[in-house]
Amino acid sequence: MAATDQENLLSSAQVHIPMCETHDLPIDLTCEDCDEFICSQCAKTDHKDHDWKTISTAGSLRRRELKKTLRKVKKEDVKKMEEKIQKATKLMEDNQNCCDSEVSKLQKQCDAIVSILIETKKNFETKLRKNLKTKNAKVSENKVDLEKKREHITDLIKFLEEKHNTMSDYSLIDNLRDLTNLVSNTDSDKEKGDHSLRYKIGDTREGLLEAIMGQTFDLNDINVTERDAYNGDVYATDNWSKSIVRLSRSGSISTVFSTAPLEPEGICQSTQGGLLVTLRDNRSAKFQPDSHSRHLVRHVTLTGDVIREYEYQEDGQTRLFTVPWRVRQNGNTDICVVNLTSHSSSELVMLSLSGSLKLEYRGKDTEKYFLCDVLCDSHSNIIVCETFYSQVHLLSPDGKFLKYLLTDTEVTKPLSMSLYKSTMWVGNAHGLLKVFQYKS
Repeated sequence: MAATDQENLLSSAQVHIPMCETHDLPIDLTCEDCDEFICSQCAKTDHKDHDWKTISTAGSLRRRELKKTLRKVKKEDVKKMEEKIQKATKLMEDNQNCCDSEVSKLQKQCDAIVSILIETKKNFETKLRKNLKTKNAKVSENKVDLEKKREHITDLIKFLEEKHNTMSDYSLIDNLRDLTNLVSNTDSDKEKGDHSLRYKIGDTREGLLEAIMGQTFDLNDINVTERDAYNGDVYATDNWSKSIVRLSRSGSISTVFSTAPLEPEGICQSTQGGLLVTLRDNRSAKFQPDSHSRHLVRHVTLTGDVIREYEYQEDGQTRLFTVPWRVRQNGNTDICVVNLTSHSSSELVMLSLSGSLKLEYRGKDTEKYFLCDVLCDSHSNIIVCETFYSQVHLLSPDGKFLKYLLTDTEVTKPLSMSLYKSTMWVGNAHGLLKVFQYKS
């Protein structure tokens, strides 16, 4: 076999056969263990117990391996590369659309500020011109009065110049007294109605103007990192006693205030002071409130006194909520409510402080999501947790999806969340509470 292979190799005019420097023999074998070419003498000495093959045999094996590799590369690797290229193209398009959207938001903010500035300028100008009209009216009135006095004085002077030699002493003294009083009153008159209203230039420092415009931030800078597990005191709603309670680590419960006859579901502090509480009654089926049912968010004082209620849209008839579940208020004073719509679906309802409906968020796409809790960070971004797909979504202050903060690789079936400064707690359906470092 070796001789035949060697003859075949020697018969090819195009093949240059290297020689072994040690034994001066043609190199016609390959050592599989050492991955090097050898001669027949090397195979008997230094590579005696190794796995070696003739070059033609090894070449045939390599050709078969190469065919398999090429098939795999063509069918799998090239396809994966094409998919990644398509994803890269789509990502570039998405990035362009995102940039265009952010630039549009920037332009809207700029237009809004310019509009307010123009309106403010008009108001200031109106005040200045109104003050001018008022003041000039007083000046004009004073001017007319002075003109009358001047005419009177002129007539009196002319009269005295003509008649002072012939009039009696009594008349002369009386007329001189009148002239003196007129001149004295004229001298004592102040120029009333001066334009006292002035415009004070505002602060135009660059930092203040930038703060009005807003800021840019890198979405990748907002992230969470798991830190620890936590077991401590918590505040909760007690449906059974229809009250807000505090649970200590020892298990003791203390009532804060009652919400009877309505059952509380969620609670948070209001940026306007007091608390926001989600409430409902049991007059009807859970997800089918009738005309007599109460399903609402109530703004109350720390002692439970009602400040305001959010139950219907601006028409006074359309309900805002099916089952209001969890509630938070962001720095923009918007009220964010997780609203359960069925046993397996829910939505995020955002209201303005006045109670008008701003948006309804039901997830990133058309899939059926079950949102369970909501948070707001210091930049008014909104964080919602979704149970079925084990996700935590990050939304912009206006409720637009930004990214997934956590997925099923970090959390499983999240049900509740809490955020204090840079610490974020996420509790799941299995009773596990994870602690994360939140960076924004």
